Amino acid sequence: MGSSTWMVVALVAVGVLIFGVVGVLVSPNSGDVEFQKTLDAMQKVKTFRGVYESVSGAQHSEEMWEVDCNRVFVHRQYHDVGGSTDSPFDSTRDELLVGDTTYRRDGDGSWETTGFRDKIHTAQWVCDNVAQGTVRDLLPDVRSMLRNAMIGKGDKKTVNGVRCREWKFAMKSAISGQQGSVCIGLEDHLPYEMTLEGSSSRYSYSDYNASIPLDLPEAALQPASATSESN
Repeated sequence: MGSSTWMVVALVAVGVLIFGVVGVLVSPNSGDVEFQKTLDAMQKVKTFRGVYESVSGAQHSEEMWEVDCNRVFVHRQYHDVGGSTDSPFDSTRDELLVGDTTYRRDGDGSWETTGFRDKIHTAQWVCDNVAQGTVRDLLPDVRSMLRNAMIGKGDKKTVNGVRCREWKFAMKSAISGQQGSVCIGLEDHLPYEMTLEGSSSRYSYSDYNASIPLDLPEAALQPASATSESN
């Protein structure tokens, strides 16, 4: 076979390779398409629960949150256990955001007002950002991943009773080199788990658009009652 023939074969092989790579990038099954579906699905989320767990040496931290954007509240519980044998600690905190007000649960089970928050990190701010897919500390920052991450398809598994597929991501922005995976529901396209590479941290999510039974503080209900009476 002559040199010209070998060159033709080589060019054909390179063309096939390039076509295959481009085909993967523009395939309708690509991660970008799936994450866009997730972003669209999150705009319809009104309630959900999440759990964050982290283990570092002898310290174990857990955070649970319940978000209800129908009633505009965020309920968060924190539990930290650790320390040495001589000085162990076990700390628990129960916090509630309603509107722009923060409450903390006392030992007797009642809620005490701890003050007002500015616009950032109020319950309404959280709900607005859930709909936009940009709540970094409660749900995966899907919008940022779409813009700045390389996404690869992983295996299927079950999380909180829901079948989902893992999608590996690697942030490629100048300010973040974060890598990890997000498990997205096969049917509803919502996130059910997120893990970060090089970390013992794990996020899990459940109960999307399910009822969240929680008795709000009486003080949080009074403004709404007063408003309805004045109308």
